[in-house]
Amino acid sequence: MRSLVTLYCLLLLPILAVGCSRTKYRRAADRDAYRIVQEKSACLGEQVPDDYTIKPDPRSRFYDPTNPDCPQLPVPRSVLNSYAIPPLNSDASHSTPKPTASPFSQIIPEEVEETPPATLNDQAVSQASFQNEAVIPVGNDRDPVANRKSGDGPASAQSSQEPMQSNSVPIIKVTIPAQAWDVLPTNCLERMLEFETLQQEYAQTFADSGQEPASAQVRRLTLANLMELATINSREYQTRKEALFRTALTLTRQRYQFDLNPSPFGNGTAADYRHLRTNGVTENRLATPSGVGVEKTLATGGEFLARFANSVVLTFNGPSGFATDIGSEMIFDFQQTVFQRDVRFETLTRAEREVIYATREYLRFRRQMFRDVSNQYYNLLLNFRTIEINAQDYFTTLRGFIQSQAEYRTAEKIPRIQVDQFEQNVLRARSNLVTNCFTLDAALDQLKFRLGLPTEMTINMDLTELASISLKDELSVARQMINRARVELLNTRSATAIDATTLANVAEVLADRMSNILRIQRRMELSAAQAEGRSDQLASNSDQAFERAWVELSQLQQLLQILGVRLQVDMLRKELDSQLNSETPAPPLRVLIRAIEFCGAELEVIDLALASLRTEPLQRGRDSLVNRRSDAVSKLTVLKEFLVEVSKNLNSESVINASDTFRKIPERMRESVSLVEQLELLARDATRDIVPAEGKSIESKVQSTVDKTIALSDRLLEKGPDGWEEIVVDKDEALLTGLVQRLDLMNQRGELADAWRQIKLAGDDLKSIVDLRATQVLRTKSSGNNPMDFSFDDSESRLSVALDTPLNRRLQRNNFRLALINYNVGLRNLMAAEDSIKLDIREDLRQLALDRNQYTIAVASAALAYERVISTRLRLQFAVANVAARDFLEAQQAYTNSLNAIARQHVNYITDRTELFFDLEAIDLDNNGYWSGVTEDYGPQVNVDFPGTNPRPYDSLPPRVWYSKSVRQLEQIAPGESIVVPDR
Repeated sequence: MRSLVTLYCLLLLPILAVGCSRTKYRRAADRDAYRIVQEKSACLGEQVPDDYTIKPDPRSRFYDPTNPDCPQLPVPRSVLNSYAIPPLNSDASHSTPKPTASPFSQIIPEEVEETPPATLNDQAVSQASFQNEAVIPVGNDRDPVANRKSGDGPASAQSSQEPMQSNSVPIIKVTIPAQAWDVLPTNCLERMLEFETLQQEYAQTFADSGQEPASAQVRRLTLANLMELATINSREYQTRKEALFRTALTLTRQRYQFDLNPSPFGNGTAADYRHLRTNGVTENRLATPSGVGVEKTLATGGEFLARFANSVVLTFNGPSGFATDIGSEMIFDFQQTVFQRDVRFETLTRAEREVIYATREYLRFRRQMFRDVSNQYYNLLLNFRTIEINAQDYFTTLRGFIQSQAEYRTAEKIPRIQVDQFEQNVLRARSNLVTNCFTLDAALDQLKFRLGLPTEMTINMDLTELASISLKDELSVARQMINRARVELLNTRSATAIDATTLANVAEVLADRMSNILRIQRRMELSAAQAEGRSDQLASNSDQAFERAWVELSQLQQLLQILGVRLQVDMLRKELDSQLNSETPAPPLRVLIRAIEFCGAELEVIDLALASLRTEPLQRGRDSLVNRRSDAVSKLTVLKEFLVEVSKNLNSESVINASDTFRKIPERMRESVSLVEQLELLARDATRDIVPAEGKSIESKVQSTVDKTIALSDRLLEKGPDGWEEIVVDKDEALLTGLVQRLDLMNQRGELADAWRQIKLAGDDLKSIVDLRATQVLRTKSSGNNPMDFSFDDSESRLSVALDTPLNRRLQRNNFRLALINYNVGLRNLMAAEDSIKLDIREDLRQLALDRNQYTIAVASAALAYERVISTRLRLQFAVANVAARDFLEAQQAYTNSLNAIARQHVNYITDRTELFFDLEAIDLDNNGYWSGVTEDYGPQVNVDFPGTNPRPYDSLPPRVWYSKSVRQLEQIAPGESIVVPDR
């Protein structure tokens, strides 16, 4: 009966043991592989992200919603726009506000609204076309260079808070013709309308269009968004994750060999039915052989095998009738090699170390992917910035062309060749603009391909970071312009013959530029406070500090303006006194004209003084001054009207009326002199607490005010360097940091140890092969049918020693020689890797220093070119001799090139700094692959602790395995020690 139960079990075994489901096998493989990855990464001191998995993110393009154990082929089809950007985790921590106007525009003054002469009317402006009509800026005899504010944009810009285009000059405002927009490609218009300054230009041309750029409806992506999209959709990144998983999966197989495990095959049963006829006798026989075995690779390198075999033979109608024959056998076999023990471990050793190498490669690839994507991102921002700059260059040159064409056609003020030069530069600027737009589109497609997004997908960049970069650039140029004005003021003050009027005017220019930099610094503080989420109290403290600085500067500006005008008043007073007290009396009409000029200048002093009294508590006294001023203004108005009447009568044919008017001139002259004295008293009362009454004291006041202005400029220039903090790091420490932390160098060092280990293994193969084997066989009793009735009476024991002498080791000899060569190759490769790392880091530091110097040069060039543009524009407008259109165009192009150079050098600094941190293995990424320190100014943290960072420089060996002493020394070598090449 027991035999029949055994028979039934053996027959049911093939049905029951069909194996587990696919899902269970897959999950078990994943579990073991992920456990190995986490185990190895923990040994490296740098963890693989907790969410590491090779399963595609459900938001990914290549996510397969079908059964993962039996995936379905995708439906073959051609489809576009089948993927949309999913919700991103990085949106929670990185907001994407709407881009604002370029902050760089604040360094440029507001366009001067000049009143055109009588020959220029509104109709002429409205009829100006892109090709053949123009506005004529007729000049006059007055030299603009003599004006105290001429040629200085920031000085004249502070009267308005509205920013101006980042690349324009103060020429007469001409609306851009519609045709100038129509000739641009659609994609170029879309890119241009990303910027508020260009949107304003567009609105001036198409006042009723109300058009919103199509890009406004497109999702704007930050660098953090791009990195998260890369971790979701990047095909290369997915391949790298799978490569690490493959090495871990391979290791699970090798480790399993060192556990007691069933034999992979031969574990089962069979059924063999036999129908036999012999001499007319029929015999039916059913045989069911079964077997199961387990095996294990031992820590000594030996192999252990245990196998159970059972055979059941049923004879149904034999000569003896129904008969059974049941027999079982158990085999225990142990084999151990003597000299090639390490060779048996090599597969496991290599698999263990491959997981370490693959983990380092995966971690380094994440940093490499950030470096590559960030480089593309910042170069895209640079493309956007270039479009804005070149668009403004296009409009500025176009305005110059329109005006020059009008001057040539209407008044022939300039030759035709200068008009052609303007037109040529318009075409050049338009060509550069269009090229930039198409270059940007191509760069966006390249970025989408790298991220794994469909190239037909429309994406757009968030320009908030571009605004921040441009704001720093604006601050740098503003600081440079302050420094230029400060140097000019110092030179003027140290001159042998000091002109107080010139000194006050130059100081006023410096003060105006300082007001610009205060506004820039204020915007930067507010942006930083908003980004960092500072408290209201901190924001309030910042407001108070800004208010104090602004009040101090405003008082200096008002005082300088009053002093400058007061000095001009003193000069006019001297001229008037010389006419009144001359031995030969001056004509009354001349005295009248000079007195009216003096009164107008004195009124300007009074108005400036009254404006400064608004913050003082003496409001009642100010009201009295205002009333006295109103009375003086009424009298001055009468005198001016009389002067106009005299001017008309000079050309009048009515002698009677003219004589009546001329007879009144002496009386009006006396009235004007009386008004002069009245205004002098009023001005003295208004400026009593501001400026002294005596001339020498005024010069002293100018000197002291200039000193305060210089001191304030010094304080403003002390608040930080231009652009960014210079990275200061010891070159040798940086090189050591790279040698200590680089993951690829650690792998190279481990591969050298692998090559060294191959020398030992190849040397073992040269020796004799000595194998020990012990086998024990137990069988059931031959007289019984009990499959488990084993007895030592029916057993067998075998011991054997096998020796294979090294009579022919030609192949092994060659392999040994190759192992020696490979080791030397690996040693040279390690040296080359170290030298390459040092070379890269030295080049990074050198490039950052170059970026710093080039940025400083570009900033200085932009400040100088801007002043050239302003000065040349004014000289050209007022027809100063030896100034041609070519001079203005060269200055304008130099300015445009300087702005592009500033943006380019700033972006180069960001990308080169990222490259330095990448070469030092110092980029700290979050789970989304984003590094928050990409735009910071701090330098890398040096690390010269080689033993602490690399406690086992040649990596570890698998535990619980009995390597030979020479191989085990890999783990015992301390940093700084050398490897002992195994004895050959």
